[in-house]
Amino acid sequence: MQDKIMVIDDEPNLLKILEALLTREGYDVYPFSSFDLARPVLDTEDFDVLVTDLSMPGKSGMDVLAYCREFAADLPVVMITAFGTVEAAVDALKAGAFDFVLKPFDPKELSRILKKAVESRNRRKREPAFSPISSLGVGPVPVPLFGSEPSTIELNLQVNRAAKHQSSVLITGEVGSGKRSIAYEIHRRSDRARKPFVQIHCEAVPEIFQMSELFGTEKGAMPMSLFTKPGALELANGGTLVLEEIGALSPEVQNALYSAMENDYFMRIGGAKRYPLDLRIMTTSSADIHALVQDGDFHSELFFKLSVETIALKPLRDRKNDITTHLLPYFIERACSKRAVPVLTCDVAAVEWFKCQDWPGNLGELERRVERAVNEAVSRGQKNIDSSLLVLK
Repeated sequence: MQDKIMVIDDEPNLLKILEALLTREGYDVYPFSSFDLARPVLDTEDFDVLVTDLSMPGKSGMDVLAYCREFAADLPVVMITAFGTVEAAVDALKAGAFDFVLKPFDPKELSRILKKAVESRNRRKREPAFSPISSLGVGPVPVPLFGSEPSTIELNLQVNRAAKHQSSVLITGEVGSGKRSIAYEIHRRSDRARKPFVQIHCEAVPEIFQMSELFGTEKGAMPMSLFTKPGALELANGGTLVLEEIGALSPEVQNALYSAMENDYFMRIGGAKRYPLDLRIMTTSSADIHALVQDGDFHSELFFKLSVETIALKPLRDRKNDITTHLLPYFIERACSKRAVPVLTCDVAAVEWFKCQDWPGNLGELERRVERAVNEAVSRGQKNIDSSLLVLK
């Protein structure tokens, strides 16, 4: 199946160019000249990336971004602008844009950004989805904290303790166990809650781009540096930076990050200005980071700086009671809400089935399995989930 991209731009010629370019790249492209025309389709179709011009008559690119953050929070939004400045780009990125390019854009640069955006979208589909928290703006619901198991109660206490200080936190656990959600919850409960919350999935960034993504680049500093671009350290200033799967950082970037943390400042690639390092860094790892350190594959001193606090998440197979008491009802309600149907019940046999599985994909796998069961029940006209819906086809 082709990845679907929505493109919104009020310039007819550029819209045709983008449609032709992205179609050649293998995408299924939906072009629109305004957000008013695009919105009905956005509300009914599932897209992998949305590309929008920043400056347009009527609804601007920032209006599009705000709408997506409220109603399609997982959709990566890429900005294109001819009037872009570093300040405008920073504002868009802080507001939740995935990335930006300036007109006239380099097709290779746009292709690279869209590939990253699609990878990010696909990765989020495999992990627990996040819901808005209306009383606190937007942010992921702390799914790993739902439950009454002793380990879940202790996890809540660990999050509270970590939120009260500014030290680095290393969060470990299997894929899908909710590491990113825990990082956000620590940020949400901390003094930095109203400041930026920036995430980089290190495995999704090719090593050649890791340095620029983290530290930023000055125009002309590298062959592809067509404009000055702030990095994650700059965008997260005053707030929190989460480096997911930290073990994927190249040795060069590990050394540079250690130096920045040691000296409390960093510089963009090709720049001379020193930027103070005023942020909290949290990291996650599903790999055995201790083994990487022992084998010499991860900077030992950087590891110590990043792991002042450590939180190890339990796999779902060790939280069976949480499944039946909290997680299953939550995911059923969420899936029914997505389908705009009344909340379904779950019979005893189905509940027992969910409890007996090992769930190697943890929360992400459980959520997708519940969503599939809800979809099947709705298609059959059933008002409950029974064990017949859980047989894999």
